Amino acid sequence: MKNSMHINSQDELEKLIERYFDGETTVQEERTLRQALADCPWRSESIDEARFTLGYFAEYKQRNRRVMSFNTRHRLTSIAASIAICLAVGGYALWHQYQSSANECIAYVNGKAITSDDAVMALIEKDLNTMDNASNSMAAQLSSIGEALELDNN
Repeated sequence: MKNSMHINSQDELEKLIERYFDGETTVQEERTLRQALADCPWRSESIDEARFTLGYFAEYKQRNRRVMSFNTRHRLTSIAASIAICLAVGGYALWHQYQSSANECIAYVNGKAITSDDAVMALIEKDLNTMDNASNSMAAQLSSIGEALELDNN
């Protein structure tokens, strides 16, 4: 086919379709073919077949891209919600400790009661930091998975 990027006749289009299915087209020629199939008024068995085949694959690819993007966003939203819940529970525990009328703080660790406010608060802070670090690590891993999925879709 000529170097031109425009198809002028039905015969030219059918020859390009044949070359496409024989695996003899360049990337630019494939783009031209897809554009011509979307815009041309001609109809024949080979043109309709090519429209069906190329249209099906284009729709399939687009549908999978939307699903992948939704799943990635859904996972990241879930992680963010989990982090927010952990922080809210920890913040409430800290606030409640300061607002407690008895001002008494007790934690049980391995069956042993710890009554020192500072020791209990240190345990809570350590647990919250551990949860925060774990959730940040999980968020980073899922984000990199999402980026890899987006790269695969492109």
